Amino acid sequence: MNNVTINEIQRFSFDNSNVRGERVLLNDAYQEIIKRKAYPLSLEKLLGEFVAAIALLRDIVKIDGVLSIQAKGNGFLSTLMTECDEHQNLRGIAQWDESQEVPESISLKEVLEGGYLAITIQPRNGQRYQGIVEIIGDTLSECLEQYFSQSEQLPSRVWLAANGAQCGGLFLQRLPEEQAKEGDEDAWERLTHLASTVKEEELLGLETSELLHRLYHEEEVRLYDVKTMQFGCSCSRQRTLEAVMSLGSAEIRELLIEQGSVKADCQFCAEKYEFSENDLADFLGDQAKTH
Repeated sequence: MNNVTINEIQRFSFDNSNVRGERVLLNDAYQEIIKRKAYPLSLEKLLGEFVAAIALLRDIVKIDGVLSIQAKGNGFLSTLMTECDEHQNLRGIAQWDESQEVPESISLKEVLEGGYLAITIQPRNGQRYQGIVEIIGDTLSECLEQYFSQSEQLPSRVWLAANGAQCGGLFLQRLPEEQAKEGDEDAWERLTHLASTVKEEELLGLETSELLHRLYHEEEVRLYDVKTMQFGCSCSRQRTLEAVMSLGSAEIRELLIEQGSVKADCQFCAEKYEFSENDLADFLGDQAKTH
C-alpha cells in the first residue's frame, strides 16, 4: 500500500451501540506539507500527527470555514500549526530554533515546555471560537482527549501516528446516553480496549476496512462514505498584499528604498510574492515615490 496514493477519511459506527468513530490515512497530502521545509524526521512525525488530528477534527466539527490546531510553547519548538477548511484542504507548519540540535525522539510536552494547545473554529460567517488546552500529557492524543472532555463533555479516545511517509489517526467517541441502543452497556470499554491494541504499522499501512476488521472482527461495524483530502493553501497575492500593507507606509517606503520592492513568502506553502512601487502606489499615495 506504500506506493498507492491515499488521502482519505472515513466515518464508522457500531450497530447496537452509541459509539462512533473516524479513521484518516494520508500520504501525499502529508508529504506536500512537510516537503515545504527541511524538517528533522522527529518534527516530520510530530507535524504529521497534527495533520492527522486536524483531519479528524474537521470531519467532526461541521462548519463552513476553517478549523485549526495550534501549539505554542517556550521550548525549542515555538509553534506548530495545522489547518483544514470545508473543502478538505490541509496545510501545516512547524517553527523551531534551528540553531539547536533536534532529538531523534521528542514528546509534545518536552518540545513545547510551558505551552498550550489552541483549537480554533473560524466560520466564514459567524463568531470565532477558540478552546485552550494546557499541554499536560506527553502526546497530542492526550491533549485532544482532554479537549473533548472539556468542550463536548463526551468521552473520546484518539490514536495518532506518522513516519515521514504517511500519517494516520483513529478516533472513537461515546455519544450521549439517550443515543445508546439497548443491550450493549459495555460497548465503550470493550471497543476502546480493542482500539488500544492498534500498532503504528497498522494505523499507517492498512486500508480502513482492513484495519477495522482486524480490530473489530466480532463487532457489527457500519462504514460510511469515504471523503478525499488534499494539501491546499489559502494564501493569495491579494491577502499577502494586505499583510504587507499592515506594516505601515513608513516601513514599506524603507523597504522599497533598500530593496526596490517588497518581498514576502507564505510560511505554509513557500509561495513567493513580490510587490513593486507601482503595486503599492494606491496605498502609499503621494508618498509612493522613493527616488
